[in-house]
Amino acid sequence: MATIEFSGEYKITLDPKKRINIPAAIRKILPAESDGKLVFTKGFEGCVFMFPGIEWKRLTELLMTLNSFDLNVRNFIRVFVGSAHTISMDSQGRVLLPEPIIEMADVKKDILLQGSLNKWELWNPELYQTYLTSNNIKIENLAEQINFSALFKREE
Repeated sequence: MATIEFSGEYKITLDPKKRINIPAAIRKILPAESDGKLVFTKGFEGCVFMFPGIEWKRLTELLMTLNSFDLNVRNFIRVFVGSAHTISMDSQGRVLLPEPIIEMADVKKDILLQGSLNKWELWNPELYQTYLTSNNIKIENLAEQINFSALFKREE
Protein backbone atom coordinates (compact mmCIF):
# COMPACT_ATOMS: atom_id res chain seq x y z
CA MET A 1 0.00 0.00 0.00
CA ALA A 2 1.26 3.45 -0.90
CA THR A 3 2.08 5.98 1.76
CA ILE A 4 -0.54 8.68 2.04
CA GLU A 5 0.79 12.23 2.13
CA PHE A 6 -1.86 14.93 1.96
CA SER A 7 -0.66 18.52 1.83
CA GLY A 8 -1.84 21.93 0.74
CA GLU A 9 -4.86 24.10 1.39
CA TYR A 10 -8.13 24.30 -0.48
CA LYS A 11 -10.99 26.72 0.00
CA ILE A 12 -14.33 25.07 -0.59
CA THR A 13 -17.94 25.93 0.20
CA LEU A 14 -20.86 24.21 1.81
CA ASP A 15 -23.75 24.33 -0.64
CA PRO A 16 -27.40 24.89 0.39
CA LYS A 17 -27.95 21.09 0.46
CA LYS A 18 -25.08 20.76 2.99
CA ARG A 19 -22.71 19.17 0.49
CA ILE A 20 -19.08 19.88 -0.18
CA ASN A 21 -17.26 19.17 -3.40
CA ILE A 22 -13.99 17.35 -2.77
CA PRO A 23 -11.47 19.08 -5.08
CA ALA A 24 -10.36 17.02 -8.09
CA ALA A 25 -6.71 17.27 -6.97
CA ILE A 26 -7.64 15.52 -3.71
CA ARG A 27 -9.82 12.91 -5.41
CA LYS A 28 -6.92 11.98 -7.69
CA ILE A 29 -4.68 11.07 -4.75
CA LEU A 30 -7.24 9.26 -2.63
CA PRO A 31 -6.26 5.60 -2.26
CA ALA A 32 -8.29 3.32 -4.54
CA GLU A 33 -8.81 0.98 -1.57
CA SER A 34 -10.99 3.66 0.05
CA ASP A 35 -13.60 3.11 -2.67
CA GLY A 36 -14.76 6.74 -2.50
CA LYS A 37 -15.46 6.53 1.22
CA LEU A 38 -14.37 9.29 3.58
CA VAL A 39 -14.61 9.27 7.35
CA PHE A 40 -15.27 12.52 9.18
CA THR A 41 -14.70 12.77 12.92
CA LYS A 42 -13.99 15.21 15.72
CA GLY A 43 -10.51 16.63 15.39
CA PHE A 44 -8.40 18.76 17.67
CA GLU A 45 -8.40 22.52 18.29
CA GLY A 46 -11.80 22.96 16.64
CA CYS A 47 -11.37 21.20 13.32
CA VAL A 48 -12.92 18.05 11.87
CA PHE A 49 -10.67 15.30 10.55
CA MET A 50 -11.39 13.73 7.16
CA PHE A 51 -9.73 10.36 6.57
CA PRO A 52 -9.81 8.21 3.44
CA GLY A 53 -11.69 5.02 4.34
CA ILE A 54 -8.59 2.82 4.19
CA GLU A 55 -6.61 5.16 6.47
CA TRP A 56 -9.48 5.20 8.98
CA LYS A 57 -9.47 1.40 8.97
CA ARG A 58 -5.72 1.38 9.64
CA LEU A 59 -6.16 3.88 12.48
CA THR A 60 -9.03 2.03 14.16
CA GLU A 61 -7.05 -1.21 14.01
CA LEU A 62 -4.30 0.57 15.95
CA LEU A 63 -6.81 1.99 18.43
CA MET A 64 -8.09 -1.53 19.10
CA THR A 65 -4.65 -2.45 20.44
CA LEU A 66 -4.90 0.13 23.24
CA ASN A 67 -5.75 -0.95 26.78
CA SER A 68 -9.54 -0.72 27.08
CA PHE A 69 -9.21 -0.97 30.88
CA ASP A 70 -7.74 2.56 30.84
CA LEU A 71 -10.46 5.19 31.30
CA ASN A 72 -8.63 7.75 29.13
CA VAL A 73 -8.48 5.24 26.27
CA ARG A 74 -12.19 4.47 26.60
CA ASN A 75 -13.11 8.15 26.72
CA PHE A 76 -10.92 9.00 23.73
CA ILE A 77 -12.45 6.18 21.67
CA ARG A 78 -15.97 7.20 22.71
CA VAL A 79 -15.46 10.75 21.50
CA PHE A 80 -13.18 10.13 18.52
CA VAL A 81 -14.72 6.97 17.08
CA GLY A 82 -18.21 7.68 18.39
CA SER A 83 -18.40 10.95 16.47
CA ALA A 84 -17.22 9.41 13.19
CA HIS A 85 -19.38 9.37 10.06
CA THR A 86 -18.48 7.33 6.98
CA ILE A 87 -19.72 9.03 3.85
CA SER A 88 -19.41 8.04 0.19
CA MET A 89 -18.65 10.58 -2.49
CA ASP A 90 -21.14 10.77 -5.31
CA SER A 91 -20.06 10.50 -8.96
CA GLN A 92 -19.27 14.23 -9.03
CA GLY A 93 -17.05 14.12 -5.94
CA ARG A 94 -19.62 15.63 -3.61
CA VAL A 95 -20.14 14.60 0.00
CA LEU A 96 -23.27 15.28 2.03
CA LEU A 97 -22.12 16.41 5.48
CA PRO A 98 -24.30 15.36 8.40
CA GLU A 99 -25.38 18.10 10.79
CA PRO A 100 -23.14 16.88 13.67
CA ILE A 101 -20.05 17.29 11.45
CA ILE A 102 -21.13 20.78 10.38
CA GLU A 103 -21.66 21.72 14.03
CA MET A 104 -18.31 20.22 15.13
CA ALA A 105 -16.41 22.36 12.61
CA ASP A 106 -18.73 25.34 13.15
CA VAL A 107 -18.88 25.88 9.40
CA LYS A 108 -21.43 28.17 7.83
CA LYS A 109 -20.50 28.35 4.17
CA ASP A 110 -16.75 28.68 3.69
CA ILE A 111 -14.46 25.79 4.60
CA LEU A 112 -10.69 25.49 4.66
CA LEU A 113 -9.43 21.99 3.82
CA GLN A 114 -5.88 21.61 5.01
CA GLY A 115 -3.66 18.60 4.29
CA SER A 116 -2.23 16.92 7.36
CA LEU A 117 -0.19 13.94 6.08
CA ASN A 118 -2.60 10.99 6.45
CA LYS A 119 -5.79 13.05 6.69
CA TRP A 120 -7.36 16.40 5.93
CA GLU A 121 -8.55 18.95 8.45
CA LEU A 122 -11.79 20.86 7.84
CA TRP A 123 -11.77 24.29 9.43
CA ASN A 124 -14.03 27.27 9.65
CA PRO A 125 -11.49 29.71 8.08
CA GLU A 126 -12.20 32.42 10.66
CA LEU A 127 -11.74 30.02 13.57
CA TYR A 128 -8.50 28.74 12.04
CA GLN A 129 -7.08 32.27 11.81
CA THR A 130 -8.22 33.00 15.37
CA TYR A 131 -6.57 29.79 16.54
CA LEU A 132 -3.27 30.68 14.86
CA THR A 133 -3.30 34.25 16.15
CA SER A 134 -4.47 33.59 19.71
CA ASN A 135 -1.93 30.80 20.17
CA ASN A 136 0.87 32.69 18.42
CA ILE A 137 1.37 29.77 16.02
CA LYS A 138 4.36 30.58 13.83
CA ILE A 139 6.46 28.04 11.99
CA GLU A 140 9.69 29.63 13.25
CA ASN A 141 8.64 29.24 16.89
CA LEU A 142 7.52 25.66 16.35
CA ALA A 143 10.75 24.73 14.58
CA GLU A 144 12.75 26.00 17.55
CA GLN A 145 10.64 24.01 20.03
CA ILE A 146 10.51 20.66 18.21
CA ASN A 147 13.51 18.37 18.30
CA PHE A 148 14.03 17.36 14.68
CA SER A 149 17.50 15.87 15.23
CA ALA A 150 16.32 12.26 14.88
CA LEU A 151 14.89 13.07 11.46
CA PHE A 152 18.11 14.54 10.19
CA LYS A 153 20.57 12.16 11.82
CA ARG A 154 23.54 11.51 9.55
CA GLU A 155 24.46 7.96 8.80
CA GLU A 156 28.21 7.48 8.70
